[in-house]
Amino acid sequence: MFIDGNLQQTIEKPVKASGTALHTGKEVNVRFLPAGEDTGVVFKRVDLPDNPEIKAEPWQVVSTRRCTSIGLSKDSDSPKVHTIEHLMAALWALEIDNVIVEIDAPETPVMDGSALPYLKLLKKAGIRELSSPRKIWVIDEPVWVKRGHMYMVILPYDGFKISYTLDYDHKVIGTQFFEFDKGENSFEEEIAPARTFGFEREVEALHRRGLALGGSLENAVLIGDEDTVNPLRFSNEFVRHKILDVIGDMALNGFVSGHIITVRSGHSLHVELAQEINKKLIQESERV
Repeated sequence: MFIDGNLQQTIEKPVKASGTALHTGKEVNVRFLPAGEDTGVVFKRVDLPDNPEIKAEPWQVVSTRRCTSIGLSKDSDSPKVHTIEHLMAALWALEIDNVIVEIDAPETPVMDGSALPYLKLLKKAGIRELSSPRKIWVIDEPVWVKRGHMYMVILPYDGFKISYTLDYDHKVIGTQFFEFDKGENSFEEEIAPARTFGFEREVEALHRRGLALGGSLENAVLIGDEDTVNPLRFSNEFVRHKILDVIGDMALNGFVSGHIITVRSGHSLHVELAQEINKKLIQESERV
């Protein structure tokens, strides 16, 4: 079911940013524009003919290979936008329901590898209330997905909470656990600064696959065999970043009330859960 929350919001004024895309390595410009109620988050490819628009929704996801990508279809020549999860998490944290994101390349700027630069940029834009209430999807019975040793379940909960267990067979990461509750924790201080990470031993293989071409010590934590190459912002920065990714991917459904418990999940499973939530709640709303 869904309930009406506070009024929907958009940004007060346009803001823009530039930077390097993590996977393509290309320079990218993005501009955030205010949007009316019930618009949602819409990416607009201003570098392509007719400026095609792609709405950030679970069923628009076309790839989860090392990031979350949305597109008009999975066809190779169809317009897409890659690596939207950090930006989406920042919009969610500021409770921005409606915005147009103009972008002149197929991938967002990675910034410093976290959501913090986007959060600060959007705060500078200001927040403006609109006239319609926000729709909050309420989980009233468990919804879960599982694949091998990875699983996710969302349970009924008065608020939004994520309990994440990260388990890597690598001495630098090992097993980490962290919990984020929107009503009790600060996204800006505890989750937003956590950066994406990768392994030094995988860099060459990723480059051969056309991935992480824009990665550097300025926008990612690089993990060696014995330690990180660059210093951490938190002792458990890896699991905090995983929670950041979950938030960004769950934001494809807007705002959901529930408690997510997850073990070792990545973008593919996040999106699968987002789609299952969407399927269940949309079907329920249509029966009412």
